[in-house]
Amino acid sequence: MMRVSVLVRVAASKETSTTTRYARCQVLARAARVTVKAAAAVAILAAPLSLAWSKPRPADPQEAQAVARAFAEAWNRHDMEAFAALFSARADFVNVIGLHWSGRAEIKRAHEALHATRMKRSRLTIQATSSRWLRPEVALVHATWELVGDTGLGTTPQPARHGVLSLVLVRDSGRWLIEAAQNTDIVPLPNVPPGQ
Repeated sequence: MMRVSVLVRVAASKETSTTTRYARCQVLARAARVTVKAAAAVAILAAPLSLAWSKPRPADPQEAQAVARAFAEAWNRHDMEAFAALFSARADFVNVIGLHWSGRAEIKRAHEALHATRMKRSRLTIQATSSRWLRPEVALVHATWELVGDTGLGTTPQPARHGVLSLVLVRDSGRWLIEAAQNTDIVPLPNVPPGQ
């Protein structure tokens, strides 16, 4: 920049003829256009790199899938404090019969009531998990599960149940939290041949 300003002063000085000043100004104008075009090209080429460097990268899928395992671990300890801590403050949970709870506090209260009664001897086993990234900070996790020890409305344990837990996770301050959960029982369909 300093070199250009010196050249502009020289080009405009009174000690040179008008023709010489005009020629020098033309040279400077061409140099300025080339400099601006080069700067624009560098900016355009560098923009995707700076976006790539600043864009958060998805974490290892195991990090997101670990939330499903932590869900089962808290369930099996009947520790609803730890269970609730897996959810964001504004999370939604739809259970296997379609009850919808909103917010961490309501999810905790509902599960405390379940674990004080029919689920107090239950054991949840995560059988398989899969995950995919919706965005670098948002993951979708599906976990198949088996539940034993549910007494239903009585006192006798019911047969084992199987289902699928769908979780939408959001990474907040480096920690994955459940933003939405949908739990679904797998039930046999009438009039469908086995294995389909």
